[in-house]
Amino acid sequence: MMAANPFVILYVEDDALVRETFAELLAAAGRQVVCVADGAGAREALREQKVNLLMTDIELPDGSGLDLAREALRHDPALPVIVCSGHDSSQAATSLGPTAHPLRKPFDLDELEALVDRLAIRPPA
Repeated sequence: MMAANPFVILYVEDDALVRETFAELLAAAGRQVVCVADGAGAREALREQKVNLLMTDIELPDGSGLDLAREALRHDPALPVIVCSGHDSSQAATSLGPTAHPLRKPFDLDELEALVDRLAIRPPA
C-alpha cells in the first residue's frame, strides 16, 4: 500500500507558541508540517527529507532565515519560499528570486492559507 506523497512544509520559527499555532493551522489534508526552531534544525530537516515549501522567519536565533533560504534554493532552485517578518520583507523576498514570497507578521490566516494553497499546486519535479 502506497501513501500519497504529502506536501511537506518546513516551518522555521523560534517562537514556540507561534510555531505550534500555525503548524496546527497549516496541517491540512495532504500536508505534512515539519517545525523547527532554528537554522540548524532547518538544515538538518532539509538534508533528511524532500521539502516542498520552506516557510521561515528572517531573524532566527542562530542566524538569518535569508541565508537558510539561499542555501535551500541552491539545492532546489524551484523551491517555494515564504519569508516571514514583522517588517516589510518584500525586498528580502525579491533578493531570493522568483519563488520567494514575503509575508508580514502578524499574518492573516486567510492570506497565509491562500498563499500556501497557491504554492502547493506545484507540478511534481
